[in-house]
Amino acid sequence: MKKVAAMLCLLALGATTGIYAQDGSFRFGIKVAPNLGFIKPDTKELKSGGAQFGYTFGLMGDFMIGSNHNYAFATGLFLNNVGGKTTYPFQDKNLETITKYQYIELPLTLKLKTNEIGYMTYYGQIGFGAAFNIAAKSDHDVYDPVAKTVTRETGDNVMDHTQLFKASLVVGAGLEFNFSGNTSATIGVTYNNGFTNLYKDSQIVDANGNKTDLKAKQNYLELSLGVFF
Repeated sequence: MKKVAAMLCLLALGATTGIYAQDGSFRFGIKVAPNLGFIKPDTKELKSGGAQFGYTFGLMGDFMIGSNHNYAFATGLFLNNVGGKTTYPFQDKNLETITKYQYIELPLTLKLKTNEIGYMTYYGQIGFGAAFNIAAKSDHDVYDPVAKTVTRETGDNVMDHTQLFKASLVVGAGLEFNFSGNTSATIGVTYNNGFTNLYKDSQIVDANGNKTDLKAKQNYLELSLGVFF
């Protein structure tokens, strides 16, 4: 499944490049983006436990629309590392789970840019994100009802309980500073709001033995730092 996901992303990016490469109105760059990820539960018993630090890096591309270059189809191919914390009550304890996910991510967004003001250009960005899960691990608390103690299990592989595909809404804004010719530095803030269920075949069990299906969405806020060439 990892190879399939990677191939789909490469084919999509390659097809887009081929369409726009005919008139040369495209540019590529590299991006590094630290992020704060958090999980937003849709299951009443599950609570958000706070943010988790992560990062994204990879290739980005702007494919210009029109002759004035104020509009662009912005995409890329990124390795996205993101996480989150959740808690749920069990008897008199509050059990915590810290999960870290890794995705191959392909954003499909529209970028709206101002004219150059001095050496600066400002932009807004909106669109959708498509991400394919390639790794998922969790550290979680386990309650022993006999000893009435909580222990922490670390490094559990939870890919079997994570959805392969994640769709999201992407909203961002930022600026570019032109150094020389086609070389520009860019900095921006992007919010990625997931709208598909994060979990697959996952349940929690309360103190009475009742099972509840887990539903939650993965969101993150990132600081995008990049260079276009």
